[in-house]
Amino acid sequence: MLSDSEKLDLTESPDSLAPGAEPPRFVTLRAIAIACALMPVLAMWVVQAELIWYTGHSTAISLFFHVTFTVFLVALLNLAVRRYWPAKALSPSEILTIYVMLSVAGTLCSHDLLQILVPMLTYPAYNANPQNRWDTLLLPHLPSWAIVTDKEATSGLAVGHTWLYQPKILAAWAAPLAFWSVFLLALMTALFCINVFFRQPWTERERLSFPIIQIPLILASNVGGLLKSRLFWAGFGITAFIDVVNGFHYLKPTIPEIPIVKAFEFREYFVERPWNAIGWTEMNLYPFVIGLTFFLPADLAFSCWFFFIFFKAQIVITAAIGIHELPGFPFPNEQAGGGYLALGLLALWLSRRHLAAVWRTVRGQPGGADESGEPLRYRTTLVLFLISCLILVCGGMALGGSPHMMVFFFIIFFLYSLAIARMRAELGPPAHDLHAMGPGVILTNALGTANVRQGDLTAFSFFFWFNRAYRAHFSAHSMEGLKIAQLKKLVSRTMMVAIGIAVVVGMLSAFWALLHALYVHGYSGRPAGNAFSSEAWTTMESWLSFPQKPRTSATVATVIGVLFTLFLGWMRTAFTWWAWHPVGYATATSWSMSKLWACIFLGWLAKVIITRYGGAVAYRKAMPFFVGLVLGEFTVGSLWGIYGAIYSVPVYHFWG
Repeated sequence: MLSDSEKLDLTESPDSLAPGAEPPRFVTLRAIAIACALMPVLAMWVVQAELIWYTGHSTAISLFFHVTFTVFLVALLNLAVRRYWPAKALSPSEILTIYVMLSVAGTLCSHDLLQILVPMLTYPAYNANPQNRWDTLLLPHLPSWAIVTDKEATSGLAVGHTWLYQPKILAAWAAPLAFWSVFLLALMTALFCINVFFRQPWTERERLSFPIIQIPLILASNVGGLLKSRLFWAGFGITAFIDVVNGFHYLKPTIPEIPIVKAFEFREYFVERPWNAIGWTEMNLYPFVIGLTFFLPADLAFSCWFFFIFFKAQIVITAAIGIHELPGFPFPNEQAGGGYLALGLLALWLSRRHLAAVWRTVRGQPGGADESGEPLRYRTTLVLFLISCLILVCGGMALGGSPHMMVFFFIIFFLYSLAIARMRAELGPPAHDLHAMGPGVILTNALGTANVRQGDLTAFSFFFWFNRAYRAHFSAHSMEGLKIAQLKKLVSRTMMVAIGIAVVVGMLSAFWALLHALYVHGYSGRPAGNAFSSEAWTTMESWLSFPQKPRTSATVATVIGVLFTLFLGWMRTAFTWWAWHPVGYATATSWSMSKLWACIFLGWLAKVIITRYGGAVAYRKAMPFFVGLVLGEFTVGSLWGIYGAIYSVPVYHFWG
């Protein structure tokens, strides 16, 4: 028998916890103040864990665990405040505002943004030597105001043990940080403007489910009811126990380990051709991913693990046939890049009527879209978007790029961004990285590096920091913030202000945390530090030293990815029984999916069984257990990460 608390619908209105209370109409100053106060602390935590000690990768999954853990603590403290000082308690809307702001700030200090920019700005000058001839091959193409060239500043960041707060070092960083800060703010503004154009059809007309924000909504709305559920504590206890045991095993290997990571590796058993072509393929059993998968649409979860096997089958068949003339065939990453482009095009197509109405509103014609609920008027949004794009293109030109190539570059980037925001809004995949398939790769594959100006190659290299991968993406988190504002009936303009403040404070917090931590510890000899600092420039070195003809086969694979994704999208709209989702195809080749596919299969299987034999009632009853799987892992994993950050030691990490 289930207790009443276990029968609780965790998606009920949060204001039922405070009968008669009305949700605030505006984002409050105290919610903004709390979020801003937490940002430097969380930025330092993320930098220490991800970049310095490589012992936790919160920003490499869709739901940042360091933010979720912090919001969980805020919600627990708020329960005590509500009990003893009810007038001073935070409302659910305020807790969610804190979540949105911390998530937005988290995208800036993430694995896929400023963690890359800061070390890569010092690497060319620091690493130039007579052997690699970078002083004549690379440095003449790099504007001195866009990178750091001072010897003490570059060596200090590389090896550490240096005091950041010296006038000489701070002066060396002044010009590069000023330029890239303006560039970053323009980039975030352009992405937010795109979200404004798509907010209404996604949140109000199509009513997309936004699966990623379901757990934060539960924490803000009904954490008290959640804590009364025995099923929640069962899920929480399972994952907490696993991470406690494995954490102590990491510190003292004599303690037995509970195998979660690499529970099964196929290459140990598939050693003969063609089966050994699957290479690095493993089964991991991350409980938090099983919990997150429970909130995904079943067809997406099915498609994720199905298309992962689909791509592995392509590789095995290729090995069996013996295709050696096309290195990289069957080009899974290029197919995925085409998939993302197609998803962006599908998002445009699905909202075409709304966009036409927006255009009529901008021109002042009748039959336009209602803009009363938008953060900005559509005409203002369009002007801001065009100004931001002009800044981005001019920034690329200042770095050496040509106008037309920069325009093509940002068109591809914005299509990627739109695809990520849409897939998160509709389906909520646990991760979406698309490694090594940025716009620069698409363009150089199509044109050949021999046919691209050196200035354009330089600009592509400089833009590596926001195109290495797309796991922590501002478009998705800011759109989720606008959805939360719509759900909680907040004035969207005030949420926009909160997001803007989060961008500015988050950027400053990230720069401070990165510079402080790297000048203490250095990036040399650290897995992420070595990769982030060097990858853009070693790629540029190969482009300049060994010009290549167009990679026609890779480009054809990208086109095939576009067409196949469009086909999958059309089949879903034409036939209700069609189970294969285009998002599953686009995300299946990623580094993240290679680690998550088995967990997604288990989560999908659990959800299918529960919903098929118990229906919606059983789904709601089971929900606390799967929330517990997520929060148990996030809580204990975060505590291990905090311990490592405080004592500057590597610790057990449950993900990554």
